[in-house]
Amino acid sequence: MRRKERQKIETLAPTRYILLTSVSLTPKRKEQIKIILTPYCADPSDILGREDLNNLLGQHDEIERKHFKLWLTSETVLRRALDAGIFADSEAHLERVRVRLCRYVQNPSFDRARVLLEKSHYCIIAGIPGIGKTTLAEVLLADLVDRHGFEAFRVAHDLSELRSVKNSKRKQVFYFDDFLGKTALAKLEKNEEQRLVELMEEVASNPNWRFILTTREYILNSAKLLYEEFAHPPIEFMTCIVNLADYTRPIRAKILYNHIYFSSLPTAHKLALLQGKAYESILHHRNYSPRVIEYMTQTSHAGSIPASLYLREFVDSLDHPTRIWDHAFRHQISEAARHVLLVLSTLPDDPLLDDVETAFWAFYRFRQSRFGFATRSSDWNDALRQLDGNSINTRKIGKHLVVSFHNPSIRDFVEDFLSSSEGDVGDLVSSAHFYEQYAILWKGRGDQRYGGIDRNQEKFLGTLQRNIFGPSASTIRVVNTQGDPIGVNHRPPSYESRAEFAQLPSAKRSPSPAPQPTGINFVETPATEKRRARGGAGVGEGQRIRSNDLCGRRSSALRKPRSVIARIPSSCSPRRLGIR
Repeated sequence: MRRKERQKIETLAPTRYILLTSVSLTPKRKEQIKIILTPYCADPSDILGREDLNNLLGQHDEIERKHFKLWLTSETVLRRALDAGIFADSEAHLERVRVRLCRYVQNPSFDRARVLLEKSHYCIIAGIPGIGKTTLAEVLLADLVDRHGFEAFRVAHDLSELRSVKNSKRKQVFYFDDFLGKTALAKLEKNEEQRLVELMEEVASNPNWRFILTTREYILNSAKLLYEEFAHPPIEFMTCIVNLADYTRPIRAKILYNHIYFSSLPTAHKLALLQGKAYESILHHRNYSPRVIEYMTQTSHAGSIPASLYLREFVDSLDHPTRIWDHAFRHQISEAARHVLLVLSTLPDDPLLDDVETAFWAFYRFRQSRFGFATRSSDWNDALRQLDGNSINTRKIGKHLVVSFHNPSIRDFVEDFLSSSEGDVGDLVSSAHFYEQYAILWKGRGDQRYGGIDRNQEKFLGTLQRNIFGPSASTIRVVNTQGDPIGVNHRPPSYESRAEFAQLPSAKRSPSPAPQPTGINFVETPATEKRRARGGAGVGEGQRIRSNDLCGRRSSALRKPRSVIARIPSSCSPRRLGIR
């Protein structure tokens, strides 16, 4: 203090100097500092420590409201938010949350969303991929939990998870991230769209409840076209659109500055953006995206780029947003890690780690037998260590481990990659282990079927025939009475939904010398043969079976699915399956 601070003050030569520090100061310590800084600090009241600053913020709460990061990034608040279930289910996620919020810059969408929550009690946050929807939702949640005393409950799969925790007399906020699907419109559970609207109505009429939902804007628009409840809801959808216009030049500059400041980039890379105001080409870029800024300021990605090429790579990544993952996918991860990402894109959200491993080995060994590359028993574990926390997240729920993509843009990239890689799609079909892999591969990218499915139609139909009643990787979270996740159970799709997936349309057939089957064919079993011998109806070749016949309460197919073998005619084109 005497050597450094005193010299700075003397250079400034102020008439009065007020010292502020975040360190706690006792009255005795303040007196010692006053003596050192006399005559610039004339009184101990000119020296403010941590307690003094907190007292001032308590007297001027409008300052704290305006600069929410004064409280939001503190260890105490973040841990309280973590315990409330806002951010994740694991302690390891806390540091990632802290870093993300330190880099966050408040923009007009924050105030718009908060006004909607205060007025209507619910808010749908929508926008393009990577615009900051989830971060905005997390900030709003932390605000409600820490400053207004709300309890937070996350919805992982569907609204049934809230049934046991809703209490109209308690202050509760419900959070449903990507409620219509992560990258494309997902098929909702039966009557789920009606339950969503009904919950919004309940929340709107209850001053103790808040409801925050996020989705991509194009997915929300698709849902309004598909579901009548969304097209003509009984209440107005209060939507906060986060758009690029919210990121004015000063806000873009602060976001870039925060990401650079809190990064561990080499000094040469930082200087490459500063020299000659090179950063201006980033701030004014038409594709400016917080997600690309985050990616290109991570040492794990930017460290391999020479400093002399860093600016060019940065701008190229904004020109072509999906290529930020292309370089890493093709050149920075192992063969096994690439197989993990490809397989994960064919599985439902949040699959169990054990199921991902099963699907990985089926795909990996199939490719090894086809291409002859060397494999090791440790490839799976090595790939997980390489990807976890970077391209994928693994987290523990109760005694179970589940896996997800680190963020939706990685799934976007993998699906784009498969759109132009017919060979990989064909191999995924040939090695698929779970029923959902067929359904997801059929759906393709944004409901645009992969070219590899049409090219490999015989292969797809043949493997689907053998595995239509195969194992499932779909899961559902188990929660306790407080709404805390305590485990994960499998939730296989019904035999009815599987039959609907494989059902052929009753379309007119083109003339042919030999009649073609019009529906799913079933091989007759001894049970149906005996039934026909007694005068009952058996299941014969070419007979059409309704899905509810297949899956009714008294159906032997439901009780003993292995006694009925579904066979889809190989002569049928995939389009005739009628799967949407």
